Amino acid sequence: MQITRRHLSLAAGMATASGLFDRQVKRRRMDAPTARRKMALLHPTLDFTGFASCDLVVEAILEKLDVKQSVFAELAAQVPDTAVLASNTSSLSIEKIGARTPHPERVVGMHFFNPVHKMPLVEVIAPEGAAPWAVNTVFDFTRKLGKTPVLVKDAPGFLVNRLLMFYSSEGLWLLDEGYRIEDLDRAMTEWGMPVGPMVLTDEVGIDVATKVAHILHEAFGDRLVLPDWLDRVPDSGRLGTKNGKGFYRYEGRERKGPDPAVYSLLGLTPKVNDPDPGRIADRMVLPMVNEAARCLEEGIVRTAGELDLAMIFGTGFPPFRGGLCRQADQDGLGSIVATLERLAKSVAPRFAPSEALRRTAEAGGFYARFGQVKART
Repeated sequence: MQITRRHLSLAAGMATASGLFDRQVKRRRMDAPTARRKMALLHPTLDFTGFASCDLVVEAILEKLDVKQSVFAELAAQVPDTAVLASNTSSLSIEKIGARTPHPERVVGMHFFNPVHKMPLVEVIAPEGAAPWAVNTVFDFTRKLGKTPVLVKDAPGFLVNRLLMFYSSEGLWLLDEGYRIEDLDRAMTEWGMPVGPMVLTDEVGIDVATKVAHILHEAFGDRLVLPDWLDRVPDSGRLGTKNGKGFYRYEGRERKGPDPAVYSLLGLTPKVNDPDPGRIADRMVLPMVNEAARCLEEGIVRTAGELDLAMIFGTGFPPFRGGLCRQADQDGLGSIVATLERLAKSVAPRFAPSEALRRTAEAGGFYARFGQVKART
């Protein structure tokens, strides 16, 4: 069942679903009768008719806490007390979203990754006090969708967006220092990432990425600092691929070259010639390694293997590298700590290796320390 208050939004949602099924048929991944049967299971509505029999409702509306709280409170009056209420938020606290909802123990996070029909990961977010049956319901439903669920703790950015923001923000700082847009993206795709930081920001949506960046900066302070010019990009009307204006130029949905007007907009001058791809990769990947140690120590995710799985399935982190933690272990955490110490002195204090990373290095690496789920005592 799909509900929205606007006729056009409802029609657009059904058209998108139909188009996805049609592509599956054309690619011979689904036959036409199956596609028609699946479309028939979708029931668009402008009100809560039929919600009294729902076992699970997934919300995917505007990323504003007060709006989500109001919707959940209204929704709770329309569904059984045993219905699970899930939010697709990418950055807001699940506990706060459910704060005004009767029986808040049934409110769970179910964070899909874009594009949803391609990305296999779903973060299942269990806030403090969540009922195990509610979490298990979302976990099992995720598997029925053919997706891969990873259980994470309710904390700013959850897991994947938290780590990825350290990657993306460092790309902004390199841009600020005079690196060219295309050089940053090329260095990271050659390293193995599916897209570089500037393309990623365009694809996520510059307005969305900027909002999440501010939320995480508020949470993590000086270790996730942002350039002063960041808000100028969305404020100028550059939203990325969705409106054809971003760090790159677009013709329709087709990405062309970097837009040189971005540099003048931000007051920057591209001046770094013959950049070192290895140095770029270190500056963008190692902050994620540093933060991964914190995430595991804080219990955001249970094991290094689950963290690696989430990064591969949620961001396209190169599978041949085995995942963020596996790659770090292979490179040697002692060497990574030393590199971060050098960067903290030569670039900025934000690179300082965390105590969590030092403890993980002393324990023999990510998989030595966080390779298995620890038994509860």
